[in-house]
Amino acid sequence: MKAAAVAQQWTGPVIPEAMLATAVTALPADPSGWAFEVKWDGARIAVGLDGRGGGRLVTRNRREVADQYPELEVLTRLLDGRRLVLDGEIIALDPATGRPSFHRLQQRLSLRRPQAIRAAMRTVPVTLVLFDVLADDDQDLTGQSYLLRRRRLEQLPLAHPQVMVPPAWIGDADAALRFTVDHQLEGVIAKGLASPYRPGRRDPARQNLRHIVTADLLIGGWIPAGPGLAAVKAVLVGEQAEDGRLLYRGAVGTGFTQRERADLAGLLRDGTAAATPFSGPVDRADGVRFIRPDLACEIEYLGHTPAGHLRHPVWRGLRGARSY
Repeated sequence: MKAAAVAQQWTGPVIPEAMLATAVTALPADPSGWAFEVKWDGARIAVGLDGRGGGRLVTRNRREVADQYPELEVLTRLLDGRRLVLDGEIIALDPATGRPSFHRLQQRLSLRRPQAIRAAMRTVPVTLVLFDVLADDDQDLTGQSYLLRRRRLEQLPLAHPQVMVPPAWIGDADAALRFTVDHQLEGVIAKGLASPYRPGRRDPARQNLRHIVTADLLIGGWIPAGPGLAAVKAVLVGEQAEDGRLLYRGAVGTGFTQRERADLAGLLRDGTAAATPFSGPVDRADGVRFIRPDLACEIEYLGHTPAGHLRHPVWRGLRGARSY
């Protein structure tokens, strides 16, 4: 049965909107009233089970996607006869690192043809991470505390390679930070132990701390904006390897003030180079002007793509001229 038909005929529990987290730069100073979980690099999903073998997968924007992930039908077998609503995330693990890779997951997000989906199940398998129970046997649990819902979740028989209940560190922010940093995960989610589940709301009782990484890189090109090369649209940055090559790390177009865009253009206009200073291919061809990589800059980012480019890079500022 197609996902749309399942939604129209659904007789299982009501599937609420996702509760959202508030972005923070530090975890709560007193961790005793909080649980700390991994922030996963995936796609948020709600799971509905009707107790009769029927199931739904609903995205954060309320799209039905059960057809796209047939392998997750295993949940109806694991929880046979249970009427449940579960909150979670779909992730795709990088086989080389064992870490979630949104780049890999993107290969599944847009698939619609059954043949392509079946092929992708072999090449890009997904894992369902479950971190909350919102309804159990028609009992609405959203008004209950996080701690009660967490205990309900841990009691469910969910042992399967493609289903995971992640750890929750109760009152121990340091352990969560160490784990997520050591495993190079995206960050930490803090959840108030006494907090209810507030569908569709971004709530201070749920906090999102991302691990921001910074790097000093060299500017090897730029994309002008405006007439007369008056401003910088984006800069192309690279990292110098031990053998002297400049490894391309991507284009950075956010984080600048308007004043910085204009001032930086003034510094870069006269530095045009005849050829690219980067040792590898550059993925931007829309008006790039290559320059001698004399200027260093600081960039913050959230990890690397499989090609070695920075994920979500943001400009922090110039670090000065390169010394030779």
